Parts: sequence; C-alpha cells; structure tokens
Amino acid sequence: DNNIEGRVVVRFVVSADGSVKRSEILKGVHPVLDSEALRVISLMPRWKPGRQNGTPAPVWFSVPVKFELKKN
Repeated sequence: DNNIEGRVVVRFVVSADGSVKRSEILKGVHPVLDSEALRVISLMPRWKPGRQNGTPAPVWFSVPVKFELKKN
C-alpha cells in the first residue's frame, strides 16, 4: 500500500540445538518491512548447528531479506 521496497539485513544466532535466536536488524528500511523480516526469520525451521571441536556450538548469521514490488 505504501510502495516501500528495499533490502533488510537481519542478524541472528543459530543455537546449539539448531533454533534461531536473538534476531536483530543490522540494516533497516522501514519499520513495517523490518518487523516483517524479523517475523519471517523467526518462522524458519531448525538449522543444522555449527560445530566446534565436534560439539554443537552457536553461530551468528547475517541474511538479506529483499522486499520488491511486482512491476506491471
């Protein structure tokens, strides 16, 4: 409705059990898009956790979420 586009960069931790935690916006575009990016990231299924010396360990990831309006 507001014709807002852009790329939101979200940072989060994949914990030792593979769940997504501590999501935060690194680069925002608009509060509506920022909150939607956080919502989508929180809905992701469990990841395969990182490993350090053979044991699961938390790992930080940064992901760009692109919002683009369909052009007619």
